[in-house]
Amino acid sequence: MNLNNPGFNKHTLNPDICLPLDYVPLIIEVGIKEENVDITFKAIKKDSKEEEAFIRDIIKGIRNIDTSELKNQSNIQRCTVTLETIFKDAWSTHSMTKRITKHSKKWWNEQCTICINKYHETGDINNWKAFKSAMRNAKRSFFDQKIQEIATSNKRLWDLMNWIRKKSLLAIETIYHDGQPCNNLTTLWNTLHNSYNSAENRPINTRCLDGINQCDDIDWPPFTGQEFIDAIAKCLNTSSPGPDHIIWRHLKPIISDKTCLGKIVNIANICILVGYWPEHFKESTLIIIPKPNKASYNMPKAFRPIVLLNTMGKLIEKVISHRLQFHLSANGFLNPNQLEGIRQRSTIDTGMYLTHLIHTGWAKDCHTSVIAFNIAQFFPSLNHNFLSLCLAKAGLKANVLKFFRNYHSNRSTTYVWNNFASQKFATSVGVG
Repeated sequence: MNLNNPGFNKHTLNPDICLPLDYVPLIIEVGIKEENVDITFKAIKKDSKEEEAFIRDIIKGIRNIDTSELKNQSNIQRCTVTLETIFKDAWSTHSMTKRITKHSKKWWNEQCTICINKYHETGDINNWKAFKSAMRNAKRSFFDQKIQEIATSNKRLWDLMNWIRKKSLLAIETIYHDGQPCNNLTTLWNTLHNSYNSAENRPINTRCLDGINQCDDIDWPPFTGQEFIDAIAKCLNTSSPGPDHIIWRHLKPIISDKTCLGKIVNIANICILVGYWPEHFKESTLIIIPKPNKASYNMPKAFRPIVLLNTMGKLIEKVISHRLQFHLSANGFLNPNQLEGIRQRSTIDTGMYLTHLIHTGWAKDCHTSVIAFNIAQFFPSLNHNFLSLCLAKAGLKANVLKFFRNYHSNRSTTYVWNNFASQKFATSVGVG
């Protein structure tokens, strides 16, 4: 032990306590000071003047983008780089640094801050009473708004109660991969990447497609503004922002502007026509969160990755997904028993279909058994080449197939664990 270390500079021998073999205790005083670990982040407060200015600057920037000369990949890439710059500039201008402490409350507002600062300055009991009144009003306003939102918007009354509580994690629990602990961030990022991309370079068998008939070619007309309006109408305002810091609540007024809507629709149409998906929309962030009710959290499979994409790209993807689903249903490519994830086919339809099978069995004096199973890591393990072959069977034209091949290529993601973020990793499997 190096006793010259500044952390161990107070040490004494206690000769009054004799131990065997003439040993005496060595007493070392280690100075430990309290540290306040600040968790800071940048944000724009909801319904604030900063948020209004943030949206206004984005609308102004999109209006100034020239989309009339988009004819090739380089033009599209240049346009999306300009779009990315507009988002970044608006965010850096209007976002403010927030600090999370153990005293942070969601209902706290600016009036509470003004009142408590005034009390700290004067120490007057009347200012303290004013602060308590402001605090009660802030709580009442916040929770009344929450109740109104739950009662009218999502209509999930169970959100008013704590049906599920977050499992308390161990203070220290090392993640193991292939029997080795992840003792540093570099090892952790590689472990997560290898776990969530385990199907990379795995050979696939395409012979299952031989029994599927080739569908006739599908016409893909240009997108309309109404498709974008319909796609964003049902999006929740409480979504998490992607790498561009945009959420659906920000994008809705942008889409409401006819000039901005026309620019976005034009970008989407040219992307399909050219067969190109910009790099800006291929970037994603994977937030790693623990799965509930796990006995141990020392394996990567005990955590779930949440994919966050740039919201403007997500909107275009939604419109493409609705259009693709319509075409595949129209030409009979989708199995009629495919119920989940298909528009106008809900959980109620699944229950009715299952009930019909059970009653049909009863009519024939048969007993019905149901086998349910889950394919682990299905979407993260989808092979992009196999998807392209499936879409070719569905009758998509050459330029649309080229778009989807480009859509799946050269994608990258960044892993986020608490407040730590990794470098970009290339991803060649899965859909988010």
